[in-house]
Amino acid sequence: MEFRRSLVKFAAVLSLFFTGISLINVPVQNQTVQAASQSKTEKREAIVKLAKKQVGKRYVYGATGPSAFDCSGLAQYVYKKAANKTLPRTTYGQVTKGKRVSMKHLKKGDLLFWGSASSPYHVGIYVGNGQYVHAATPSQGVRKQALSVYFYPSAAKRVLN
Repeated sequence: MEFRRSLVKFAAVLSLFFTGISLINVPVQNQTVQAASQSKTEKREAIVKLAKKQVGKRYVYGATGPSAFDCSGLAQYVYKKAANKTLPRTTYGQVTKGKRVSMKHLKKGDLLFWGSASSPYHVGIYVGNGQYVHAATPSQGVRKQALSVYFYPSAAKRVLN
């Protein structure tokens, strides 16, 4: 009788063990893929939110925040604080990062560049709805503006793939 009871307990534990393994392995893989996708969306939203929060701050050449920026300093600051993504300090370095994207397929958080695609003179952050945030000039500071045919980016890069 004792042996039978021990055998039943052992079979039950073994059954739970194997059931637990099968239940753990399948959903964890799906959750990991889903979490990675969500984290990109959350990072994009965090970038947009922080970029918009900088509107109205001063433009100072060579400044990287938090109270003043130049254009590449703004991009560098926002990406580091909102997405824990380190960008190079200058537009020349920033344009080398990420994947080139069409202006028709922009996503929130994409970097917009003005000038030549290999040697840009200005960068901004796309925030959705045809708008971007950038450190415009010393007299204008950080602004949110609509994309315009009069000041249209020459390249766009997606740093969060």
